[in-house]
Amino acid sequence: MFDFDLFLQYIANGVVIGSTYVLVAVGLTLIFGILGVVNFAHGEFYMLGGYAGIMAVTVLGLPVLPAIGFVLATSAIIGIAAEAILHKPMKNRDATSSIISSFGLAVVLQNAALITFGPQPQRLQTSLSTIPVEIGPIFLPLQRLMIPITMVVLIAVLYLVLRYTWTGRSLRAMAQHQTVARLCGVQVERVAVVTFMVGAGLAGVAGMLMSSVFLVYPIVGNMIALKAFTVVILGGMGNVAGAAVAGLVLGIVESLTSAYIANSMRDVVGFIVVILVLLFRPQGLFGKAVDRS
Repeated sequence: MFDFDLFLQYIANGVVIGSTYVLVAVGLTLIFGILGVVNFAHGEFYMLGGYAGIMAVTVLGLPVLPAIGFVLATSAIIGIAAEAILHKPMKNRDATSSIISSFGLAVVLQNAALITFGPQPQRLQTSLSTIPVEIGPIFLPLQRLMIPITMVVLIAVLYLVLRYTWTGRSLRAMAQHQTVARLCGVQVERVAVVTFMVGAGLAGVAGMLMSSVFLVYPIVGNMIALKAFTVVILGGMGNVAGAAVAGLVLGIVESLTSAYIANSMRDVVGFIVVILVLLFRPQGLFGKAVDRS
């Protein structure tokens, strides 16, 4: 017999997971949409954010909200370093140069994490994980409920920055045409740095928040990067709003698949959906078709 309350619980679990996909994928699609860099090291931003969050809470003794600020600052610094490696020296070269460099950076960061933190998986434990929150028939620990709330706050702030600030207008101008943006006075180099800082910051916060749900280890970013690329393709390459919607949809679909079909199919269903979308709508669900020149 169909249990509607349990169905709602699965939807809530999917929203929690999907919120993580949104944060990681929005940063990834920003970097691609504005700078044209396909960053395969983006999952490592997520992994390092998880470790930074665990250190902030367990070593530095910070409460959760200041710890999120610590992770944002740390991830921003990582983003600056990544831009200096993946974009600045590669911007006038073939796109494959930055792709190969991002693979190399991912391996370096994974091994650096292995040497620094060891192979033992770690998990973030805070007092918030023991506080249950009841919303109708849905139960979630407060720590998990913070994931979609934080996602909504960060995406709303990002939208306001992109819409109403000079930095946001510069980012949007760069996404449309770099040469024209430069002629209009946009400092392309500074926009590139800001883009990587934002992308790494969003992925880092996602890693910290999900470190209370899933274990953190040096290669944990591999799967999340694949999921982020899945979301970006579903939403349309470079489409921030599309990535946000597609991330939530993917999280819910995975949760329902795990609940009603098989847990082993959870990671497969997303890729099946991507194949179907590419077959019938290659520009993604929310992307625009562009004629090949």
